[in-house]
Amino acid sequence: MNNRVLLALKNIEKEGLDALLLSNPVNISYLTGFRPAEGYLLINSKRLVYFTNFIYAQEARKLRMWKVNISRSNIFANIVKETIALHIKNIGFEEKNISYLEYKKIKEMFLKEHIKFLPSYGIIEKMRSVKKKDEIALIKKAVDITSSGIEFIKEIMNPNMTEKYLQTETERFLKLKGDDTLAFPPVVAFGKNTSIVHHIPSQKKLSNNKIILIDLGARYYGYCADLTRTVFLDKMPLSIKRIYGIVQRSAELAIKKIREGVKINEVDKAARDFIDKKGFGKYFGHGLGHGVGMSVHEEPYLNPFNSNILKKGMVVTIEPAIYLPSKFGIRIENMILVKTNRAEVLSGDIYR
Repeated sequence: MNNRVLLALKNIEKEGLDALLLSNPVNISYLTGFRPAEGYLLINSKRLVYFTNFIYAQEARKLRMWKVNISRSNIFANIVKETIALHIKNIGFEEKNISYLEYKKIKEMFLKEHIKFLPSYGIIEKMRSVKKKDEIALIKKAVDITSSGIEFIKEIMNPNMTEKYLQTETERFLKLKGDDTLAFPPVVAFGKNTSIVHHIPSQKKLSNNKIILIDLGARYYGYCADLTRTVFLDKMPLSIKRIYGIVQRSAELAIKKIREGVKINEVDKAARDFIDKKGFGKYFGHGLGHGVGMSVHEEPYLNPFNSNILKKGMVVTIEPAIYLPSKFGIRIENMILVKTNRAEVLSGDIYR
């Protein structure tokens, strides 16, 4: 068993569980290095058991750290049989990554065997929230690729291009430099469409729309990036300059607040209070940021309600914004590494 699995077992024991059943593919990959398309991983101090079907069996068997259980019909019955064989009495499950139908079927089977099936979300997510050096290196590479994607758009954009065209070309550019899957589909918005938080690119041409919002995320060896820039075809219009400056300053205030031991909601407050004092609080309706790693959105989530503290090694986004409906939106998003006494901006120049 590797170090991640051993730490997971310690955390499982702390929760008073005999075992944990994972259904989130990202968590399974994090612990084992295997990228499953479908399956469940049972973690117990005696052994790891991966439950899957014939389609993924050949690849799964290459990993010698676990026993592979191939299901040809009822995968849940196989899980219960293995649980009984390991003398497990309390087993946790990931309630955010299992359907009600799956939960109902497994729970009924466990009840018949007097086995407790307990919601246990967060055990692996807490581990993933603090990155090791090798993970940080991969994230930095994903950020570099994403930054180059933003520069690519700025170089090729012209008034005749559509949002959809720029999205497609940028997606191809990012895939050639990183993994064959992105962290998320590129968001490219022109003019009034920039006021829509996650606009779906359309056939709208840039034309005289001078404002462009770009939200990109490459993936590199399984690790994600997430950056947003608001750029302009020519010079920034004076009508927009003040709003841009408010968002810009709010980002600076939040980043200055970041260091190990600071409460997460205090970082959110630094940016949100500034935007509110300038009279635009109601136009900033989402959280300030989120963790980034093997998932583009993961723990910790930066919002007014999260009083947990930042830890050294966390990688988070800071993305204050102001969205004026049917007019325009400004969002600036950077990726930050939490250090002992300061924040390290992984995305370099936070406005470029």
